[in-house]
Amino acid sequence: MLSDLSAAIYGTMTVGALLAAEAADEETYLKTVISVVITLIIYWFAHSYAEFASERLKDREPLRLGVLGRIMVLQVPILFGAAIPLVAVLVLWAAGASLLTAVDVAVWTSAVVVVLIEVMAGIRAKRTGRELLFQTLFGCLLGLLIIVLRLTLH
Repeated sequence: MLSDLSAAIYGTMTVGALLAAEAADEETYLKTVISVVITLIIYWFAHSYAEFASERLKDREPLRLGVLGRIMVLQVPILFGAAIPLVAVLVLWAAGASLLTAVDVAVWTSAVVVVLIEVMAGIRAKRTGRELLFQTLFGCLLGLLIIVLRLTLH
C-alpha cells in the first residue's frame, strides 16, 4: 500500500509541476490535456523502467519484459494521483472556464493535495500540537514549491 500511495503522490506532484510550467495563454485545452497524458505515460514508463533496470543491474538479471510489466502494474497509481489535477482541468473545461483559470486551479489542487497528505499522515501518526503543525507546514512547503514554479514561469 505504501508504494501505491507514493506512486500516487508522484503523479499528483508531477502533473502539478507540469501544469505550473504550462503557458496557458498560448495553448488550447486539447493540447494541454494531450500533453499531460503523454507526459504521464512517459513518466510512468520511465519510473517503472528505472526500477526495473536498477533491480536487473543489482541482481545481474537479464531483460525479462514480464518483470517490467509487473512493475508497471505496481506503478499504475502514478496515473491515479495524476488524475486529481487533470480532472480539475477537465471539469473547468466542461464548465467553460478559461484555460488559464483551469491550469491555476489544477496547480492549486496539486498543492492542496500535498498539504492534505501531510495532515492525514500526521493525524494517523497521532501527532498533535507543534508536531502536527510542523508536519502540515512541511506539506505547505512542498505545495508552495509547485505554486512558486507557476509564479516564476508566468
